[in-house]
Amino acid sequence: MSELIELKILNHKFILNSDKDKKYLEMLAEYVNAKADEVVKRTRSVDSFSVAVLTALNIADDFMSDKIAINNESKRVLEKVDNIYKYISKSR
Repeated sequence: MSELIELKILNHKFILNSDKDKKYLEMLAEYVNAKADEVVKRTRSVDSFSVAVLTALNIADDFMSDKIAINNESKRVLEKVDNIYKYISKSR
C-alpha cells in the first residue's frame, strides 16, 4: 500500500507517494544529499540546477562503474564454471 513520504533533498521538500519503505527512501535522500555536498565542495557552485545535474552525473557514474564491475565479475565466474564443467566432462 502506498503512502505519502516527505523527503528533503538539496534543501527542497518533496512529497512522494510510494510503496517503498520510508527508511529506504530516507537512505536514498541522504545519499543524494551527500553526493550533492561533495559537488558543492568541489565546484563551489551555488546554482542548484548545476549542482543537481553534476550530482546526477556522479550518481550515474557510480551506478555504471558498479554495473560494469559486476558484469566483469559475472563473466569471470561463468568462465570458471565453464572450465570446471569442461574438466568434469572430460574425466567421465
